[in-house]
Amino acid sequence: MLKYKCIIFDLDGTIYFGEELADGANEVIKRAREISKKIFFVTNNSAKSRKQIFDKLKNLGIELNIEELYTVSYIMPKYLQNSGYKKVYCVGTEELKSEIENLGIEACSNNPQAVVVGFNPEFKLHDLDELANINLPKNYKLIIANRERTYPVDNGYKNAGAGPIVASVESILNHNVDVVVGKPNSKMIETVVSGLDIKPNEICVVGDSYSSDIKMAQDYGADGILITKDKKDDCICIEKLSDLLEMWND
Repeated sequence: MLKYKCIIFDLDGTIYFGEELADGANEVIKRAREISKKIFFVTNNSAKSRKQIFDKLKNLGIELNIEELYTVSYIMPKYLQNSGYKKVYCVGTEELKSEIENLGIEACSNNPQAVVVGFNPEFKLHDLDELANINLPKNYKLIIANRERTYPVDNGYKNAGAGPIVASVESILNHNVDVVVGKPNSKMIETVVSGLDIKPNEICVVGDSYSSDIKMAQDYGADGILITKDKKDDCICIEKLSDLLEMWND
């Protein structure tokens, strides 16, 4: 375990469930800081701003710096900026739109270069009425936060995620997704460790989703630890987050 210079934790279903901190989360994070050069927290949450997620973690008792937190709502605007987009149409929360506009990109319906889709818990089908009627250039791109069907909340319950919203947008536009910014896109890890002298095999990703967290890790060449009651042959599996304490004390 000491070979890892970087440990990356997923949030929903790993560090917390809804508004409840996972058992042993603080102890695991403390141990991770002792054995690793860097630790980071990543989430596919595109509905809330980076600051909102940071405040939630602090309120739950997690000690971290905001530079250790990467949300899709933070990475998406960076991607748009680096790709040269000036105008986009955003299907998402006001928080996501604000994050985009804070980088000087217009989130508007007037000649957008791309359609951006994030999660919005208040999404309704009539939210797509405007999108169904705007003129889009032939070479526009459909850029999404993620395709996650569900996300975990309290007491093992799951809520519908961004995936169903993405499917609705694909249908209304008759256009398939061009770019996925969040997990399982391994560029998320690339963004997190950019500028650091850390090799893929020196990174460990801890998460509760095989198709998201572990796939991202494997595609990047990093190790993955999956929190699950179902065993997988190609990654380390644990039943609960606190099991890491015994593993990392060996």
